[in-house]
Amino acid sequence: MPIHSILKAKGRTNSSPVPISALDYIPARSEDVFVPIASSSSNFFDEVLPKELKLLILQSLVAIHEGDKRKMIEHADWSVTKSIAFKNRWLGKDKAIRELVKLSRVSKTWRNLVFDGQLWSTLDFCSFPTMPRTLLASIARCGGRFISSIDFSGHVYISPTTLQEVADNMGITSAPLSSLPFTQLTSLNFRGCSALSTRSLHYLLVRSPGLQQVCLRGLHCVTNTTCDIIAMYCLRITKLDLNRCPNMDAEGVKRLASAVKARGEILHLTELRLSGIKNIDDSTMAILGQIAPFLEVLDLSYARHLHNSALDAFVALDDTTIEVHDSVLLTAREAGRDPSDFRRYRRRVTRLRHLSLSSCILLTDIACSHLAHAVPRLEFLELGGIGEDLGDEGLIRLLNTTPLIRRLDLEDATEITDAVLTAITPGLSDPPSNTREPPELQPGHVLEHLVISYATGLTDEAFLALIQSCTHLKVLEADNTRMGPSVLRNFCELQRPGSKIVAVDCRSIPESIVKELAPLIRPRRGWRGWDARKLRFLDARDFGVKSGERDKEAIMKVALGQDELDEKRVVVKTFYSWQTVDAVWSARDKRRKALSRRKASELSETDTEEGSTRVGGTRWWSPGGRRSRSASGSNSPLIIPDPTADSCVIM
Repeated sequence: MPIHSILKAKGRTNSSPVPISALDYIPARSEDVFVPIASSSSNFFDEVLPKELKLLILQSLVAIHEGDKRKMIEHADWSVTKSIAFKNRWLGKDKAIRELVKLSRVSKTWRNLVFDGQLWSTLDFCSFPTMPRTLLASIARCGGRFISSIDFSGHVYISPTTLQEVADNMGITSAPLSSLPFTQLTSLNFRGCSALSTRSLHYLLVRSPGLQQVCLRGLHCVTNTTCDIIAMYCLRITKLDLNRCPNMDAEGVKRLASAVKARGEILHLTELRLSGIKNIDDSTMAILGQIAPFLEVLDLSYARHLHNSALDAFVALDDTTIEVHDSVLLTAREAGRDPSDFRRYRRRVTRLRHLSLSSCILLTDIACSHLAHAVPRLEFLELGGIGEDLGDEGLIRLLNTTPLIRRLDLEDATEITDAVLTAITPGLSDPPSNTREPPELQPGHVLEHLVISYATGLTDEAFLALIQSCTHLKVLEADNTRMGPSVLRNFCELQRPGSKIVAVDCRSIPESIVKELAPLIRPRRGWRGWDARKLRFLDARDFGVKSGERDKEAIMKVALGQDELDEKRVVVKTFYSWQTVDAVWSARDKRRKALSRRKASELSETDTEEGSTRVGGTRWWSPGGRRSRSASGSNSPLIIPDPTADSCVIM
């Protein structure tokens, strides 16, 4: 047979001039030559990398977002206008959380990887108050056993069912000696979660024996029984915030302390906040002082039933507990009692650094005498809102024994005089002859924040001596006092970083002094961020001379050049400085209206050049266009349907 008949499936015709061609040697195939060649691509992330490296990559994603936020804030072009832009709403860790949730939608494998507990050891979702229940349940279901901290502050819609479901998913198999599964939680913050129930809260507390920090501020579900649950199951707690819980009173705190005392133990509390607590008495304060020796922060503000004797019982000691606590033995004069009394009074030396007694209307300066020599480490003292019952004698006796005081709030103390300011004004002490001995610390040498509003008996001489001697003083609030322009001028000329002075309703300060100090002051302390979008701070980076626009320069001229984000300027709050803020807002509104009119005129001129007639500012057929009543008849055809017609009418 011929060769070409063997290689070809079909013979050639005899009329072909060339009986054999090069194509005759290619074997014929029945497959389609246009089918694409299958390429084998390997998914190295899912198939090759181990799980530890995958989690490390996702953790690096969070670190990258945090680094980008840090670089963006530190950049010189970061301004208020850029920070309030919608694209910059989510930055740092919040943006990373959103990205991780988006990655969880790729596949089931990625969902299990993204919701792994090693990535969610801290559930800080305070920036997402509307987070859906299903997402919380998914995170708790996949990685609940690794969760050690929960911050749901602001989640007003979280339901009791959701909380119980989260608690069940975080539970670890109980030990042989325990009858309930337990969680790994050490920190809990449910501030603002108003929809929770008492049963759901107790359901979680019973299963969290390792809690150390608990914030239940303002919750209606907190009762006196909650204190019993904490005393029985949460033995390691160190910070407890029960401020403004309306359904509990001092009986719950007393039962908590009594239960611990009955077991022969002590509370390891270092911070206890009980603002607005009701029915607090001497016995509650006495047992609290005995059971909580490590207490450093105590908030009893707005405790309407707190009396002077309760604070005396808090620091008092009997002969049976002398060896347990540090104590000091005082004479009657040192204790603020009758000088003719020859008895000695022993008081417990506490570790309090922050004591808040604001708006406790039954207190007087006698309470300060009871605390003298008992709080030598005190740094923050809040006595605002007590009123005219707060006098000089007991207050000076307390301040003389607190050399580390940094913040002092004496608002509404209308009866204090210059003697109180003199007590916290450090003098120029001579150096000791022996250089090895450290100098004696004087009250006020580290004073940073002072509030003396409504103290009308203070003079400018006492103010000036305090400002010059207290080198760390940065904030001075003196509303409705007799402070004069010399005090304001001296405080602003010091230009201490982050300083602020409040002189609202000080009639001795005229408008001229505020305008004179314009290059050194600013009316508000602004910041750059999405949360500041409604405050409209004036930033020189947005309204600088480099912009070259006259309207921006006009706004800076109206504001007297007071950059509200310049940390070198002193924040001055007066009646006249606030008028500058109003003037800037008016100038901005005028500028915005002028820009809108300018754009409207430019669009109308452009349409006229194109040959189209526009009446009303927007084409009737433009997407989202708004027609005015005067223009609707000329821009769009008027369709009046004929009721006798048989044809269809398109509406």
